[in-house]
Amino acid sequence: MINIFFTVFQPARNGWKTFFLLTAALFVLAAPAPASETDSLLTQARALYYDSIKDKSKIDGAMALFAKIGQMDAYLNGRAQTYIGSLTAVRAKFSFWPHQKWKWAKKGLRLMDGGLAQNPADIESLFIHGTTCYYLPKFFGRADEAQRHLREIVRLLPERARDYEPAIIANVIKFIVDKIKLTETEREHLMIINAKLAQK
Repeated sequence: MINIFFTVFQPARNGWKTFFLLTAALFVLAAPAPASETDSLLTQARALYYDSIKDKSKIDGAMALFAKIGQMDAYLNGRAQTYIGSLTAVRAKFSFWPHQKWKWAKKGLRLMDGGLAQNPADIESLFIHGTTCYYLPKFFGRADEAQRHLREIVRLLPERARDYEPAIIANVIKFIVDKIKLTETEREHLMIINAKLAQK
């Protein structure tokens, strides 16, 4: 059992290396030219989130930024909490003792769950929650939930894709197609969206 806990958030299957690359795509989901202080802070926080996954010294700063964003904009509070939950779970990656890994992962999941519950249709929250759960060890019991949340993005994309940069949506679609069990109808929806993106 000790050996199992020591593997929490280790880069099996190149999981965390892949996670770094995929979540990095979300850091520019907002409009290219930030129109407000909140947009600017969100862009900074996303970049710091990416850095935090590789460098534990960045975690506190990233969490503080997301907390500030949540206080400034009630609509973004749920998304900010989802990020904070993911960052809390990432602390498990840097913890040495098994009980600390377990504590941080469980606390992070609780925070992510609460954040997503505030806005279940937020694509960015769904992706952060879904990808974090996807790479958790199976004994956390979140594999089905990861599939469900990432498939929810498929349902939302036809109406929401225009809100994001085409390259970002293409990356999200690629992850979902590669990792998630989809129906033929869902795959067709994604291919249509990809085709539209290619025309832009």
